[in-house]
Amino acid sequence: MTGAAAFTYAHYRRLIAAARAAGYTFAPLNAVAVAQRGATPVCFLRHDCDNDLVAAARLARIESEAGVTSTFFVMLRSAMYNALAPTNAALVREILALGHRLGLHFDESLHADSEPGRIAELVDRERAWLHGEFGQPIEVVSFHQPSPRVLDGSLVLNCLNTYDRAAFAGVHYVSDSNLRFRDGDPIALFEDRRHRLIQLLLHPEWWSECPLSLDAKWDAMLANNVDLMQQGLIGRELTFIRRRRFRVDADESGSGNLS
Repeated sequence: MTGAAAFTYAHYRRLIAAARAAGYTFAPLNAVAVAQRGATPVCFLRHDCDNDLVAAARLARIESEAGVTSTFFVMLRSAMYNALAPTNAALVREILALGHRLGLHFDESLHADSEPGRIAELVDRERAWLHGEFGQPIEVVSFHQPSPRVLDGSLVLNCLNTYDRAAFAGVHYVSDSNLRFRDGDPIALFEDRRHRLIQLLLHPEWWSECPLSLDAKWDAMLANNVDLMQQGLIGRELTFIRRRRFRVDADESGSGNLS
């Protein structure tokens, strides 16, 4: 299946069911070395949370209902959310309470001129912040829009990197980046058992209850974050006494304006 219908929650439930029917187990990414020595089909399921923790929590609930756990990679420098704000942190804690794991989603582009050793230090600093806030050791990092030096292995870190080719040797990588599966629908990969080991990356904000256009997906992300922001304001600012309603208008150039 292709197009918007491939990114609905109903389709996601079918994807999980197809993986389990084909004999795949779901394992945390730091279990990759054990899986490489075994013979069982394994899916390493991960979510890079770029923009929307509301959407992340929805996927976490669907997976919990299906008896599946995954790793949610949370940003500390997202353009859309503050992971440490009480409303967002509550969503992260809900995800962890459902049995999922937490990883760091690190934006290396903010430090493009830094030496590799400095990148490792910055990753460790953000890992420590997440650990301190949520109490779970952060053992794995995923880079946001990885640069060539991430992909070619030039960066040496003090934790597991999801793009480390040596660490994930023999693991087939599948991603829904930019609303496109390069190898086709993952359901077919599971059903055909083409690859014993699969690392599956899904971005929560691309998935929704019903098919949505790309613009509608961005509208939903903005609406979710504005709603969380207002929840936080109501809880801590005495002068913020009513919720505001916003809509997203597109001008002739296609850019959106909140009004």
